Amino acid sequence: MLTLTRADNGKSITIQVNDLLLVSLDENPTTGFQWAVDGVGSDLVKLQASEYVPAIESRVGGGGQRILTFKAQRAGIDQLRLKLWREWQGEPSIVVRFTVRLQVRE
Repeated sequence: MLTLTRADNGKSITIQVNDLLLVSLDENPTTGFQWAVDGVGSDLVKLQASEYVPAIESRVGGGGQRILTFKAQRAGIDQLRLKLWREWQGEPSIVVRFTVRLQVRE
């Protein structure tokens, strides 16, 4: 299992088929902004789970982490793209993007 954070934005990552990839990004859902997969993407990795974990010292309205769990499905090269947005406001509401280049090996 490999965990990525905001510091990994723009990097190239190599994983194996059936490996789990966790992406942990800052989020404060009380603002309405949430992380989501950006576009249809490829079938190299499949989203398994998306969970919000409040910070331990967080108060009401405080932030935390969005943990997105992906599983490598097949070998190939592509990008994993995520966006921080307000879904109901559409594409103009995107404030941050997260992208990594994935190489999945057999």
